[in-house]
Amino acid sequence: MEKKIISTIIIATFLTIMGCRSDKKEQPRDAIVKVQKNRNPQNDSLHREDTLTEDKKDPNINPVYTSKSINIENALINGHKMILSKTEFNTIYPRNDSVKTTLWECGNPFEWLDKEWMIKKYGPENKEKGTFERFNSEITTIYLKKTEYNTNNHLVLFDRASAENNSFKIISHNITLDRNTTLEGFKQIFPNAEIEKLANKNEVRARFSLGEKRDDAFLFYFKNGKLNYFTLWWLLC
Repeated sequence: MEKKIISTIIIATFLTIMGCRSDKKEQPRDAIVKVQKNRNPQNDSLHREDTLTEDKKDPNINPVYTSKSINIENALINGHKMILSKTEFNTIYPRNDSVKTTLWECGNPFEWLDKEWMIKKYGPENKEKGTFERFNSEITTIYLKKTEYNTNNHLVLFDRASAENNSFKIISHNITLDRNTTLEGFKQIFPNAEIEKLANKNEVRARFSLGEKRDDAFLFYFKNGKLNYFTLWWLLC
């Protein structure tokens, strides 16, 4: 009899312990269920929508460029650098519309942009000649899709482009100028731009030097209130 009582107590104790363990294991599940019941799917949807909206925000939707200069390294023509090696240029533009070689009597920007190569190719600078010893002052212009580039057959340099099917981008501010750019919109983006009136009353020109105390500049020409073309201008002589 005594053995039966002891056995009964042991079994009861064992069942009690197992029951406690079972409750502990199931408790987290109950908690999860309660949390899920308390969640509002509509709120979750709104939260996700807000997150997507934040991700889509562009800090440069209304960019403002206050400087009066644009460094040549900070500008792109149709997504490409203003100065390219001849090899890079030929890879990007394997075909052109035409080429023309002319005599640049007043010098050319390659004399300082590509000075090391020019000396190696044409010898040292000749002060009496005003250029490199063996250089004949010929520069080739490449015409391509209403865009012009100049080359000394080593580097290719942007010259000018119609805004009709070309774009100018300022990398630092993510600003792109093209045929859709209006003069009024331009003034809002560039509040300090130097706007010059031209002989034709329907045309104006905006100037941005390539750096402080430099006369070389990017020039943007507007006609009838819209961007017409842009060019890279050098003070040569």
